[in-house]
Amino acid sequence: MALGEVAAEVPRSDVLGARPRTLRAGELAWIGLLPCAALLLAAIVVLGPPLGKLAFPHSGLTFWPSAAGRPSPEPTEQARFLLALTGPLLLTGFVALGLRRRWHVRSAPIAGVVTAVQVAALAFVVLCGVVQYRHVFHLAAWTTSERTVYFKPATLVAAAAIALVIAAGLANERMRRRFGALMRESRGRRIAGTAVAVAAIATWLLTAVNFEGTIVNANEVIVNHFPYWLDEVFAALNGRLPLVHYAAQYGSLWPYPIAGAMKLFGVGVGTFTIATATISAAAMLAVFATFRRVAGSTVAGLLLFLPFLATSFYMMEKPFENRYAISNLFGTFPLRYAGPLMLAWLVARHLGGASPRRARWLFLAAGLVVLNNAEFGIPALGATVAALLWSGGWPARRRLGTLALEALVGLVAALALVSVLTLATAGSLPHVDLLFRYSRLFAVAGWGMLPMTPTIGTSTVIYLTYVAAIGAATVRAANRDPDRLLTGLLAWSGVFGLGIGSYYMGRSHPEVLTNMFAAWALSLTLLLVLAVRTIAARPRHRPTVPEVACLFAFGVLVCSLAQMPTPWSQVSRLQNTGIHIYGHPVGETFIDAHTDPGEAVAILTPLGHRVAYNAGITDVTPYTGGNSMPTVDQFEEMLRDLRAAGGRKVFLSVPQELVELPEALVKRGYTERAREPFGMAEFSASS
Repeated sequence: MALGEVAAEVPRSDVLGARPRTLRAGELAWIGLLPCAALLLAAIVVLGPPLGKLAFPHSGLTFWPSAAGRPSPEPTEQARFLLALTGPLLLTGFVALGLRRRWHVRSAPIAGVVTAVQVAALAFVVLCGVVQYRHVFHLAAWTTSERTVYFKPATLVAAAAIALVIAAGLANERMRRRFGALMRESRGRRIAGTAVAVAAIATWLLTAVNFEGTIVNANEVIVNHFPYWLDEVFAALNGRLPLVHYAAQYGSLWPYPIAGAMKLFGVGVGTFTIATATISAAAMLAVFATFRRVAGSTVAGLLLFLPFLATSFYMMEKPFENRYAISNLFGTFPLRYAGPLMLAWLVARHLGGASPRRARWLFLAAGLVVLNNAEFGIPALGATVAALLWSGGWPARRRLGTLALEALVGLVAALALVSVLTLATAGSLPHVDLLFRYSRLFAVAGWGMLPMTPTIGTSTVIYLTYVAAIGAATVRAANRDPDRLLTGLLAWSGVFGLGIGSYYMGRSHPEVLTNMFAAWALSLTLLLVLAVRTIAARPRHRPTVPEVACLFAFGVLVCSLAQMPTPWSQVSRLQNTGIHIYGHPVGETFIDAHTDPGEAVAILTPLGHRVAYNAGITDVTPYTGGNSMPTVDQFEEMLRDLRAAGGRKVFLSVPQELVELPEALVKRGYTERAREPFGMAEFSASS
C-alpha cells in the first residue's frame, strides 16, 4: 500500500464501520504524523539549546579579525537540525509499534481522520510556499536584501496543468493503454531513448565548458569561485596531494583523475572543465540508468530523467547562454554530487538483482564517496544502509549483523584502496583528519555560517519530501512489497537528502538551497513513480490528496525544462574569447624571478598552486591561498609545512583581504625582501 493510499478495497460492511479491523501500515503512518511532528517540535524547541552546548563546544580556533565570513557559530540551530533528522525514525517507530500492537479501528472513521491529516499537511506545504514567496532575505554583512522566488506563479500554474493532464490520463483507460504501448521496451526505443538522454546531458553540460580565453566572460560568481576549484587539481599536479599534504574543500579524490586527464590532454582551463563536465555526465547517465530500471522502460525512464536533469542544473542567474547554474558550479557538480549519484545507481543494480550482488561492493563504493567529501559522503553511506535495510522487508534488525560485517569489509577495502593510491603517489598513508578540516571550520567554528531564514519555506517543503520518501519506504517494507528496488531507492533518496541538508542548514543562503535540488528531485521522481502506480492500480483511478501533491511537484520539475540551453548559443559563447586571467596568474613572473627551480615556498594566493606548477617550484600551502586560511591555526600549520620542506619564502599580495598576514610574518621572523608594483611581495625567514 502506498503512503498516500487511504484504504484498500474492503467489504461494504467494513466501509460502513460495522466491523473493526487492524490498522494498516499506511494508515498508521498518516495517523502518527501529527503526534510525531508535535513531539519532534517540542524536542527541537526545548532540547535544542542544551544539546547545542553539549554537541558543539567551542572549536578553540583563532580567526583573523579581517577574515571574510567571520565566524558565527550556530550550536542551537545545528542541534535542532540533528533533532529534525530523527523525525522519520520517530514516524517509523510509531508504525512499527502500531503493527505490533495490532490496533483495531473501524474503516469509515479512520478514513476520515487520514484524509483530514492529509489535507492539513497539504495546507502546511502551501503555507510554506506563501512564506517563501513573501520573505525578503537580508545579509547584513553585504548590506544586501533580496526576495528569492524559486518557482514563479506562472510555473505553479503550469505545474498544476501538468498534474491535471497526468491525472486525466491515468483516469482514461484508452490513454493508459496507449501509454503502456508507448512504454513497451524494444531495441529501437532503447537506443533512441538513450541517445536523447545523452544529447540532453551534453547540451546542459556545455554550459560548464570554458577555455583559458572564455572563462573571463563567465558569470561573476563562477569567475570568483573558479580559482578554488581549479587550484585543488593544481595542488595535485604540484605534488601536494589531497588527503596527504593538502586539505581539499570540495573533493579529495576527484582531483586525482582530473589531474591525470590534464597531464594527458594538456594543462589548462579547457581540460579541467571538460574533465569535470565528463564526470558530471557520467553521474547523470547513472541516474538515467536508475530511472530506466525503476520504470522498467527506457522511454518511461527518459520521461522521468529529463525533468530531474533540468532541476538538478537549476539556473540561478541569466543570461541563458552564459548562466550561473548548478551545471557550472563545480563545487556541487561533480565534486560533491557525482559520487553519491553513481553509488545510488550501484544500489539500484544490487536491489534489482544485477551486479554487484554482494553488499560489500556497495560499501566499498560508499567508502570512496565518503573519502572524497564527508559532507555528502556520510549521508550517502547512511542512505545505502537504509536502502538495504528497508528493501529487505520488516523487521530489519534481523539483518543488522550480516549487514554490519559487509559494511566493515567494504569500508576497510575502500580505505585500503586509497592508502595504496597515496602510498604510490606520495609515499604516505592518507591523513583522514584532512577530510574534516573544513567541516571543523564551518560546522564547529562557524566560519561563513548564516542563520536559517525563513524558519519555514521551500527548505521545509524539501525536508517534508524526504520524510515522505522514507515514510513511503517504511510502509512498503512493513507490507513486504515485492518491488525491493523502489522501496530501497525511496529510503536511499530520503536519507541522503536529509543528510546533505546540513550543507544548507549551516550556510542558509538562498542560492545554497538550490544545491539541494538534485537530491530533492530524486525523491520527488521516485514518489511520482509510486503515486502513478498506485493511482493506476486503483479501480476508480482517482488520486488522493498526497498523490495530487506528487503530481503537482513533478509538474514543477517539468517546468525547469524551460531553462534548457541551446547548443548553438553555447558554441557562440565559446567563440567569444578574452584575456587569459588564469593561465599565468598575477604575480607569477615576480615569483618565478625570486625562486630557484624545485624550491619549496608558500604562495598565499587563490591560484598559488598553478603559479608553482608553471614556475617549476613547490607550493607547500595546504590550502588554496590565504583566503582559505581564515584562522591563525592554519597560518601556523602552513609555516610548519614550509619549514619541514626546507623552505624559507612566503609570497602574498599586499594589501590583501587578510590584512594581518604581513605583520604576522614579521612577528615570526620573516622580513620583506622584495615587492612588485602590483603588490606581490616576498617575505623570507631570517637567518
